[in-house]
Amino acid sequence: MGKIPSVVASYLKLPDVACYTGHCLRRSSATLLADAGVDITTIMRHAGWKSTTVAEGYVENSIENKTKIANQVPPLAQSQKL
Repeated sequence: MGKIPSVVASYLKLPDVACYTGHCLRRSSATLLADAGVDITTIMRHAGWKSTTVAEGYVENSIENKTKIANQVPPLAQSQKL
């Protein structure tokens, strides 16, 4: 199972095929779950992590995650009374 990412990387002709390991699957799945709006507890259960710090460390700062966070910030004009 751990060699599948390197096989896929080789098929896609990506550079540094040896860098793609089973660890990539954990990081990718955690990021995809976070992007889908899954809560951190569910992500922890999925991967078997006991610490939120560890789980959060596996979630990549994807564009989708950054956009979701940015969209939660209220516009300046609405957040301050003039």
